[in-house]
Amino acid sequence: MNDVHLIFIHGLANKPAQNELRRIWLNALRSPVIGDDGFDLGVAGVSDSFVYWADLFYNAPISAAQYESISDEVSESLKGPSSSIPSDEWIIAMRKLYPEAGELYPDPPVAPELPGYERIPLPGFIKKAIMAEYLREAHDYLFNVNGVRDTIRSRVLDSLYGYPNATRRILVSHSQGTFIAYDVMTALAECPRIDGFVTFGSPLGIDEVQDHLVWSRDNGFPAKLKGDWINVFDPFDLVARPDPCLANDFRKEGVSVVLDVQEENWGTWRHSATKYLKGPKLRAQLRRMCGREGG
Repeated sequence: MNDVHLIFIHGLANKPAQNELRRIWLNALRSPVIGDDGFDLGVAGVSDSFVYWADLFYNAPISAAQYESISDEVSESLKGPSSSIPSDEWIIAMRKLYPEAGELYPDPPVAPELPGYERIPLPGFIKKAIMAEYLREAHDYLFNVNGVRDTIRSRVLDSLYGYPNATRRILVSHSQGTFIAYDVMTALAECPRIDGFVTFGSPLGIDEVQDHLVWSRDNGFPAKLKGDWINVFDPFDLVARPDPCLANDFRKEGVSVVLDVQEENWGTWRHSATKYLKGPKLRAQLRRMCGREGG
């Protein structure tokens, strides 16, 4: 029996069906890239499961072929939202934080170039579509619209309890999936022990998200988390950009313990989950957390 089990949680926008999305993520993780031969979970003896929630927002999944071809054509993944974006104080505050989502706010100034980066700005209409969907899905989860938060929490718990208690459980989450995972660990007494936590492309650093979680700055590290928390970010990731580093926001008894790791993605859409999963730094940390440094 495998001694380590990864629980993946996806992020914003429509997705392929659950089994197809899992296949795509695992293929990305094991694909060779410069400086890394890939991390094949099957070969390494690491089991996995996938918490899927896109079906709560979209009437039908997109095709695997469409998803795999849109890493830099992200507007295609945003077709067919199930509801319009709400308008309340939280949304207004988030639109100011993410100017790309609002009609009344101009694009933010371009950040200075960092060595080794190729930055290609996304067209404005694509940024607006992406961020409108992100705000809608984040809002509905944090405010439990139509019971969305309850349903997703239940799916995460089902996955966490699907393996014997002796199995080391590691949560691996992207984008909105990062605050879903954090919420389950901190708000639900029935959440079991978690042995490791990997976040990438996370918006957990922003106040408007933290305000709706069980959180404090000096004791924000989840009590249920008994292992490391690795946070991987690209500074040009549109979703994580307002505050991509989490160590200062989620301290343990006042001490910074989260390890923030800067990864270098590429192209126009730096928030892509598959790009993060191909990152040598993310893979190195995940291998270490799984005890598979040689794999």
